[in-house]
Amino acid sequence: MIRINLLPGARKQAGPTAGPVQGWVIAYLVASALLVVVLVLVYMSKNRELNEQLAQNQSLQGEITQLQQQSANIDQVRAELDRSRQLEAVVSDLQRARYGPTAVLMEMSQILSVGGGPSVDPQRLEELRRQNPLAAFNPSWDPRRLWVSTLVEEERQATITGAGRTNEDIAEFLRRLTLSDRFQNVELVRTEGYEDQDTHLVFIEFELTAEVVY
Repeated sequence: MIRINLLPGARKQAGPTAGPVQGWVIAYLVASALLVVVLVLVYMSKNRELNEQLAQNQSLQGEITQLQQQSANIDQVRAELDRSRQLEAVVSDLQRARYGPTAVLMEMSQILSVGGGPSVDPQRLEELRRQNPLAAFNPSWDPRRLWVSTLVEEERQATITGAGRTNEDIAEFLRRLTLSDRFQNVELVRTEGYEDQDTHLVFIEFELTAEVVY
């Protein structure tokens, strides 16, 4: 049987319609592939940066931990040094409390000895003599003109009582105590004259306070 195509334009129209659709599909696939490649590259780059940052963080954390350990050791050393200083201070106080009163009594003995005098820096004494000759002690004073009856100390505060022949003798004693390195803040509290019943001589009783240094 012979068939005759009465629609010659039908085949010509079908060909051009399939071509553009196939091109769009290929372009979409290519674009999708490129997008996947780009995303993979971006992911790998970001993942590498993340790994580097994590490594840096871990390194910094290690340094922080090491510094904290060193700081803890420093605090421990400081605490031990503080305890050592406190112990040294306690021992020093005990030593001063043990030998201090003896040093004060020896100083008092030197002040009241013939030819003696207070323990004072020679340069300071010379400067006092230039400024005021009366501020220096009298080396020719006879200490037998005065005696100490009591010396009571409590918490470095001393109370001294005694008697002297005259007010000048008491003034010399005060001057020597004031110059001494073992006494400070010397103050005369009272003086009172009395007559000795045996010798009928008049003496001056005194009471003074001072801070002892040791």
